[in-house]
Amino acid sequence: MKSNDDKYLYLSRIEKTQKNLKTLRREFGQQAKNGLHSDFDRGYFQALEAYIKLLERTGIAEQPTNEKKEQNPAKDQPYRTER
Repeated sequence: MKSNDDKYLYLSRIEKTQKNLKTLRREFGQQAKNGLHSDFDRGYFQALEAYIKLLERTGIAEQPTNEKKEQNPAKDQPYRTER
């Protein structure tokens, strides 16, 4: 059975904001150039870097969750009837 909330999938757990994507792309790029990794690992990091570049170009980035969203005061109030 496949689940979207798999806690072991790194890319599904990160917040995909422009800032985070840029940071991830840099980190993956650095790891891809690191000679201490095997060829397989460097290829893996190159693929991740290319994937993040694609996300950045296609505008997939989400809005940060810590930004205050517009609040509807009527929605936040408990239901009351006036008499």
